[in-house]
Amino acid sequence: MADSSSLVSVRLPDDLRQQVDDLARLTKRSRSFVVKEAVASYLEERRQYLDAIDEAVREADKGVFVSGTAVEAWLRSWGTGEPLPAPEPDILPHDEQ
Repeated sequence: MADSSSLVSVRLPDDLRQQVDDLARLTKRSRSFVVKEAVASYLEERRQYLDAIDEAVREADKGVFVSGTAVEAWLRSWGTGEPLPAPEPDILPHDEQ
């Protein structure tokens, strides 16, 4: 099956277009290829970001959290030579405490 494609016109600031052209020249690819890859990469990154937010909201809705105190202790241990393991949830719904 042949891939279908559509023409999309986008206005870019001159400096951004120059960056696209420079990358195309360096990679021996077309401007179109560089822009297509950039859009695909951006869309995948945004999808993962939004999926992560959705997952965080689902987790938050469960009422299970790590306290700020536990996170701060963990962060303070970084770079000490003996970092603490990532903290476990210590704020739980009333029926799990």
